[in-house]
Amino acid sequence: MQLSDGEGKTVWSGVYTYEAYGKALEEIKRDFPTNYLIGDIPQILSQIHRPKLIIRHDVVYSLEKALAMSRLEHDLGLRAAYMVRSDSPLIPLESPASRKILNEIRSLGHEIGLNFPASLASLSPGPLARSIRAECARLSRQLEFPVLAVSLAGPAPAPAAESLFIGDRVNATSPVMMKWTLSDAEAAWSIQAPRPAEEDPDRALLQVIARPVVWGTQDIPPRERLESFADESLDR
Repeated sequence: MQLSDGEGKTVWSGVYTYEAYGKALEEIKRDFPTNYLIGDIPQILSQIHRPKLIIRHDVVYSLEKALAMSRLEHDLGLRAAYMVRSDSPLIPLESPASRKILNEIRSLGHEIGLNFPASLASLSPGPLARSIRAECARLSRQLEFPVLAVSLAGPAPAPAAESLFIGDRVNATSPVMMKWTLSDAEAAWSIQAPRPAEEDPDRALLQVIARPVVWGTQDIPPRERLESFADESLDR
């Protein structure tokens, strides 16, 4: 059902299954027939009559779960940004298996970006930009394709946080990208009809943020799923 001005609908009610996630995306897609990658945003942000949808995943714990979500989104005709935590011991990027998964995700039309660790995100703007540039370059060398987008895992210095770019990378966690979000840390997702940016600037771009590790074939609360995943990882 298409939304009309002022009307709202709940598209997800806190069920953490792939089936529920897929149904939520189908509902959102009705009002956002075209979605974008983070790297696209500088070129299309000024297209005021077109509602813009971004799907973002910060990948810290499991590339396998990220791959499962990327296949689901591909089947729905959607693209997403997979922001990889390059210092995570659970996703060793030097591993051929890790590179194979990330290349498959990219082959499905998705974007691979950098999730910059919270331990370094408090650097002052200059060092932060240089560190991100160096980390993106390292990730690009490992994966053999360019990495053009970044998300910050922790609070950033004010000048960097306000900018759509950190250095020459698009900042997915900048205010302009975070004005209208749906996150799986919430209990439910409700949306209103997207409106042209000149009428409602905060509703020009919707960013859906979903953590692959908390979703699965069965509905398990995120904390319980994370604890279970951590225990399994320790046993490997």
